[in-house]
Amino acid sequence: MDIMELARGGLPFEDIFLVDMHCHLGAYNSLYIPYIEESEQALQYSRTMGRMGVNYSVVSMLRGLASGELSANLDLYGFMQQDEKLLGWVTYIPSLITESLDIAERCFTLTNRFIGFKVHPEINRYPIFGPDYIPMWEYAHERGLIVLAHAWGANSEPSMFREIAAKYSNAKILLGHCGGREPEISAAIQLANQYEQVYLDLNGAFIYSRLWLEHFVQRADTSKLLFSSDTMFNNVFWEIGHVAFADIPDAVKLDILGLNAKRLLAGIV
Repeated sequence: MDIMELARGGLPFEDIFLVDMHCHLGAYNSLYIPYIEESEQALQYSRTMGRMGVNYSVVSMLRGLASGELSANLDLYGFMQQDEKLLGWVTYIPSLITESLDIAERCFTLTNRFIGFKVHPEINRYPIFGPDYIPMWEYAHERGLIVLAHAWGANSEPSMFREIAAKYSNAKILLGHCGGREPEISAAIQLANQYEQVYLDLNGAFIYSRLWLEHFVQRADTSKLLFSSDTMFNNVFWEIGHVAFADIPDAVKLDILGLNAKRLLAGIV
């Protein structure tokens, strides 16, 4: 199978296992996102997944993340019920500890297709190492959950996760955006190479191109590289293109596009 030629032909990746680990539904202040209604976004994205051949997408709700409307997590469950290809992140808000954990318990009881927590220290203006995140880390550690954490900015740059990774070794950490720029990118790679449970989230066409991916493959443990698009902010098609047209072996492309995620999500997908 030649993945580059498959992409050049504009064909769906029907025989490639593909998992998008970082997606959103909902509106966001000051940014244009197509289809204002969450239900319409979910419908249109499901159609996009089918056209591209995406097997699973892991979604968090922007409404919950930006406004603290934690009931959005239950709305996400409704969308997941309508489309078995959707998996879920449960939003955790550090200023709403009890409420966040209560809704998380409900979601994780409803289905194992909620795979962990999504946190955004920059939106919430609270450092990832702060005490109000400790209950979430403890919860994730006890249950072996994944935490997708935005890792780019004053409250979340990758070196801040070092003590967290050392202390909560049973919580899997997915570093969203990998720091976004140097030297933070190098810190993210070093962290993933050092800690078994730390993974790198390769999303954002505004950050990464195929050249950046080639850079990651040269320096990082490639079993830690996970494909993601940051939908609805970005287009999953061009993000897949960065992988498809990179000058890296097809076996590594297959790992990045979905096989690494399949191993991480064993028993779920």
